[in-house]
Amino acid sequence: MLKPAILSLLLLGTILTVQAQAAQRYGAIAISRSGDWGVATNYLSVSSAEREALRSCGDVNCAIRVSFRGCGAIAEHNLSLAWGVASTLDRARGQALNVLNGQGEVLAEVCNRRD
Repeated sequence: MLKPAILSLLLLGTILTVQAQAAQRYGAIAISRSGDWGVATNYLSVSSAEREALRSCGDVNCAIRVSFRGCGAIAEHNLSLAWGVASTLDRARGQALNVLNGQGEVLAEVCNRRD
């Protein structure tokens, strides 16, 4: 009688583990001083996301400005950069602009997909 209950618990544990692993997606945004930028989303590791963001930026002077789970945004005002990381794009954007006292322009914003 216990075998079906134990099997059910094992299956439930496996399903929850797979769901938790699927939710761990990473993104990154890279920007160069010349204004080039690149983004990467939905990577299984931070390092993979950062490599792809640098590759897609294309400029040898690109640097990672922010890595995140959820959403990330970068804004600029008078050559100052600010970034935000949050669970929603609106919040990430708001954080970045808030650092710049509500002024500036959002250069890049992106979210990882939710599984």
